Amino acid sequence: MLQVNLLPWRKLRRQKLMRFWLKIFISVPVSVVAGALLLATFLVQERALLQVKLSALHSDIQKIMLRQRRVEAASEQVKVLAESRLLSHQHVQRSRDYLQLLVLLASEMPEELWLTELTEHQGVMTLKGEGRIYHDIVALSEMLSAGELLSKVSLSDVQQQPNNNLSFVMKTQFRPEKALPAPGVVQ
Repeated sequence: MLQVNLLPWRKLRRQKLMRFWLKIFISVPVSVVAGALLLATFLVQERALLQVKLSALHSDIQKIMLRQRRVEAASEQVKVLAESRLLSHQHVQRSRDYLQLLVLLASEMPEELWLTELTEHQGVMTLKGEGRIYHDIVALSEMLSAGELLSKVSLSDVQQQPNNNLSFVMKTQFRPEKALPAPGVVQ
């Protein structure tokens, strides 16, 4: 009978099997390590991109906050300018009212009357003066109340002076101001 020595084949087969398992045991950890390195590299890159985006967002936020501060400062300036405009308009209107009152008094006041004092306190104007005829004082009071400039004209005190003149005190107010025109509207 023929005898075949199977030991070399077994030895070869065992070596092949050992190489196969060696490749498997080495390739799996190597591929896991390589995958982990790739994943770590990807995560580092992703984190770097996120850091760049985050820093860009921070700089944009700072720019927006700076612009917001500028807008708030400009808004405050607009408020101050609007208040200044309102005060200026009120001063101009009050000056016009006084000028109209002086023109009215100069043109319409009877010759036998003269004013000694013209004061305003908390919106109430006090006219003090003297005259010789009571009818002239009443006529001045009626003339002032008939005009469009003053309201609530009242003759509060008339007294005889030692020099035979009559001193009088009138209290009145300017009529309420008209509303401010809208910005940009020319009168």
